[in-house]
Amino acid sequence: MKYWIVPSNDRTFRIGDAIAAQDGMADWRTDKFSVGDIVFIYKTKPEQCIRYRMEVVKTGIIFDQAFEQETFWTDKDQYYNGIITFYARLKLLEDYSDDILSLHHLHEHGYQGDPRSVREIKDGDLLDFLLHPHQLINDDVYDVDYPEDDEKLYEGALMKVNANKYERNQKARKECVAKKGYKCLVCGRDFESTYGEIGKGFIHVHHLTPIASIGQEYKLNVDTDLAPVCPNCHYMLHRKNPPYTIEELKEILAKQSVEDKPKHGKKAGTIWLQSDANMLRDVNDDVEVRKLIHNMMEMDGGTMMKNIISVCPRLFTERYMGMKPNDWRHLIDDYVRKVTDRTDLEEDTLFYYKAG
Repeated sequence: MKYWIVPSNDRTFRIGDAIAAQDGMADWRTDKFSVGDIVFIYKTKPEQCIRYRMEVVKTGIIFDQAFEQETFWTDKDQYYNGIITFYARLKLLEDYSDDILSLHHLHEHGYQGDPRSVREIKDGDLLDFLLHPHQLINDDVYDVDYPEDDEKLYEGALMKVNANKYERNQKARKECVAKKGYKCLVCGRDFESTYGEIGKGFIHVHHLTPIASIGQEYKLNVDTDLAPVCPNCHYMLHRKNPPYTIEELKEILAKQSVEDKPKHGKKAGTIWLQSDANMLRDVNDDVEVRKLIHNMMEMDGGTMMKNIISVCPRLFTERYMGMKPNDWRHLIDDYVRKVTDRTDLEEDTLFYYKAG
């Protein structure tokens, strides 16, 4: 069995539409694959992430035996030019609806460059990430948790494993958070304040100078080279190459906050200074609050009213500092009963809700 990364561009062939119309199957023009191989379909710009994991179930298919896929070819010239080639039939195993396998994450786990042609995956660490992406991301592999090294805090030296990697240093992270704390330097979030005990000690550490661009051993300066940031801001910093600076992302965040400012009320920092009546109305009309409540109600395992009542005030405490616990309780209780058409929801009742 072999593993492959294959780039796909919707301006040429809309593989997602083909998969949907052909019961999770698609034919790919190639003679490189063997039955049983696993193919990761990488969607090029603007998505820039692996979208599908597929298994090769048949090879050596000629045009007359292949699916009729002309309708899915945006580039008709390429479709007709490739008619004489062989096809491999792929069966969908997983559709990644999020960006867990984004190009940035691929780079973080050893992939070099952009996927521009069919490439076999031979790097063991990269393959482990592709096969278990959520596990590794949840285990903070994306975070800057580095193995112990010497006292000099050197980083950037290449070492050989299955592929070239950069040495990284756990001691640097510890020194960074010891000096700068666990609060995100972009948005100000403190996970312990938001989530309580389970958030204690959680933060990502961002390299202000990307280690992939250093290329040689250098002495790390914790004061100038590292910054604690939350996972969301960490991802946003890397949305371009080279990454945004801390100051650039703070300006983007501040600009967005001004654009999203409600018509009523004044803002000081991130705290809304309003009367109780205005605040109740603003919370009730807040799209993000409603989205959070809906997401919790749509959890596969169901939820309880008390869980929603517990989470909402913690996540929006800075935005609605003056909102009292009983106000949250009544607002959420009324809203959930309204959207579910249920009047029998006790706080400990496990209930299920799916949006229609």
